[in-house]
Amino acid sequence: MKIEIDEKVKELSYHIDKAMEFESDDEDEEYQVNKLSKDSVLSFILEQNDNLKNNLISRDDFIKLFNRCVLLLVGNTGCSEDFEILELILDELYNKKLIDKNKYNEIINGSNLGRWLD
Repeated sequence: MKIEIDEKVKELSYHIDKAMEFESDDEDEEYQVNKLSKDSVLSFILEQNDNLKNNLISRDDFIKLFNRCVLLLVGNTGCSEDFEILELILDELYNKKLIDKNKYNEIINGSNLGRWLD
């Protein structure tokens, strides 16, 4: 299972990289490509949380993949659009009780744009 998770995280990273490189004359299209690539990370986290609940992966494995996915998202947050997408994802994780308010703020403040907040 660990190898499958590693491969999936690499695949997610690849798709985010491609989305970040994507250029179009249509800003909405660029936003959607960017958002879809990052929403796939959210979907993976939620899927693995279900696997955790069903005892298909260990809590340690889930925590590791969760942290890797968050780092992937934070590492690809460099503009206000990226920040907006990150907040939407964190809102979903918060609503699903996968993070608390402290973790939410820690992730936001740890992002590249976190220094501009306050």
